[in-house]
Amino acid sequence: RGQARRLRGQARTTVDEGAEEIVITAERPLSASSDQTVRGRDFEYFPRRTASDLMRLVPGLHVTQHTGGAKAHQFFLRGFDAEHGQDLRVTLDGIPLNQLSHVHGQGYLDLHFIIPEAIERIHMLKGPYDAAEGNLATAGSVHFHTRACLPHNLEGKAVGGMYGTAGLLVSGCAREGRATTYLALEADHSDGFTRPGRFNAARLMLHRRMWQANDWRLDLLWAGYLARSQASDTLPKDLIDAGVVDRFGSLDPSNRVDADRMLAGVNLQGPAGNGRLTAIAYYDYSNTRIFSNYTFFFFDQTYGDQLEQSDRRHYGGLELSWENNSDLGGWGLLNSRLGLQWRSDVVWQTQARTAARQRVDTLNNYYFWEHNLGLYAREMLASGGRWRLLGGLRYDLQLVDLSGTQDVRQFDITTNQTVYHNDLPRTAFTQAHMVSPSLSAIYQMTPAWSLFLNFGRGLVTRPARDQAAEAHLAPVTVTGAECGSRYTSPAGSLSLAGSLWWAYKDHEYVFDSEFGGSVERGRSHRLGLELELRWAPVRWAWLATDLFATLTRLQEPHGWRSIPNTPWLLMTNVAGVQHPAGLVASVRGRLLGPRYHDLGLKSPAYYVVDLVLGWRWRRVTLLLTVENLFDTTWYDSVFAYPVRVAPDAEVNQGLQVTPGTPFSARLELTLRI
Repeated sequence: RGQARRLRGQARTTVDEGAEEIVITAERPLSASSDQTVRGRDFEYFPRRTASDLMRLVPGLHVTQHTGGAKAHQFFLRGFDAEHGQDLRVTLDGIPLNQLSHVHGQGYLDLHFIIPEAIERIHMLKGPYDAAEGNLATAGSVHFHTRACLPHNLEGKAVGGMYGTAGLLVSGCAREGRATTYLALEADHSDGFTRPGRFNAARLMLHRRMWQANDWRLDLLWAGYLARSQASDTLPKDLIDAGVVDRFGSLDPSNRVDADRMLAGVNLQGPAGNGRLTAIAYYDYSNTRIFSNYTFFFFDQTYGDQLEQSDRRHYGGLELSWENNSDLGGWGLLNSRLGLQWRSDVVWQTQARTAARQRVDTLNNYYFWEHNLGLYAREMLASGGRWRLLGGLRYDLQLVDLSGTQDVRQFDITTNQTVYHNDLPRTAFTQAHMVSPSLSAIYQMTPAWSLFLNFGRGLVTRPARDQAAEAHLAPVTVTGAECGSRYTSPAGSLSLAGSLWWAYKDHEYVFDSEFGGSVERGRSHRLGLELELRWAPVRWAWLATDLFATLTRLQEPHGWRSIPNTPWLLMTNVAGVQHPAGLVASVRGRLLGPRYHDLGLKSPAYYVVDLVLGWRWRRVTLLLTVENLFDTTWYDSVFAYPVRVAPDAEVNQGLQVTPGTPFSARLELTLRI
């Protein structure tokens, strides 16, 4: 353990917060600006309703929501429109949360089941530079870590606000010798600002540290979730601007999302030989039904274009890693890590045309097994107190065994009528594999100033249905590199970072309205600049600013163009106060720049400001949270495709949007016992 300290280093900071003392320790990251940890103090007084809101604390990660509160968010990171998670790997206490080959999109990532108050810290990495990350970690990865206990025995929180918002959270911690049990239960309701927009959810999270002795530790995690939501879905922007359609209204009020989930995992850590072993075993069950209508009556003037997407799955797996530190004498210190990751999914999927959630025609039914195996090795050499060199190599194998039926039809593009229709059986047993190298170098100019260089290749496995259509499809690969610098003042009050990065993706996927998911469009390049500033002028106040500019290019048969729906500019500004007297406040602004779309259209930029203001007195905290403080008109998601809003209406070629949150206020009262 002494060698580990010498190799990685530690930082220690004490923060005054009333009568409590919070001690924050952090390992020196293996890379620089692409590897960061956000801890509880940073998001305790941050606008949050779901764990996805906490992801907005990750520099450069922008989160939007459409089609109701029970559906996965849309993520933007480093020029990637990660859709619902296809380029962003996320874990909870080491358990992978992305749903592979999901009916609504590869890597589907619904984080609504996580209780934000149960999260102790968030660790993030950008780019495909870590061999331990693997599948989906192309734009980056985010790791949530739950708290093992509370500093007090019991905590209760009541929430009430505009648009029928109400919620109740009860959490507690019990200690039995070295064992601890943390339990949190939450229920919330909202009528929503759209019509319809109702959302109901119930959550439960349990973290039990079952055993801790002789440097061994055994943890159990269990989570359960049930949610139902209705949403307005997308609306034509030009009809909103003309006053024909209400911005908060709906053209198909029967759209709906239902989601159930149950997750369990066991984490065992302890010494093994001259190293340390970590073993994680997990199981996850989820059931999702999405009813959405993106095009209204464009394809079917009789029943409409509502689409049902149903995905029910069980998946489980095992993650093993072994890590040790070796003293090489004059050569320095060597950190070695070997890992194995195995996961199996069994999935039942259906896509169907529906009218008011009643099936009209089944498009496909699939039942499949998908197995994914990852093996990796990573070595880091720390030499002379200044250099850190890291090299990694990873091997991934995907196996798919699928059976089912697929609807095959051909449209007459002049009439939008079906001229050919048949249900074909689909069976496939196929495999794909890939080797991914990575290399990083960090030079410590001074104890406060470092330079870094990262290179790596990552992958996104193809969905099982694509593998069934064309056997042995190679995974989508992303090759990337970055260079930059980070400065942290000796006192830790100032942090500056800047980086220049590049990424190449051999197969770009873009949203398609007819399919209800993403389709392949060609190769792509991304080039970006990132600047970050963190400054704490006094111990109880801080400022932060992040700026991210990205140039994207998509190569299609007719030439190069900007990748649809990817913003070229992102910015975040934060000011926060946690005064020892009890005052807590934070103001946060976020900018999403213009995005280019198909049909030669461009969506407008927006800047939205949120406010948190409150007072903490002994065991009681009262918080006022205001989202969209200045009631800015903005759109949470924007797409471009043709629609027909009524059977006899003309085709509308324009932007399709979902409204962003208007001015919204809520009060939270927290009591600790």
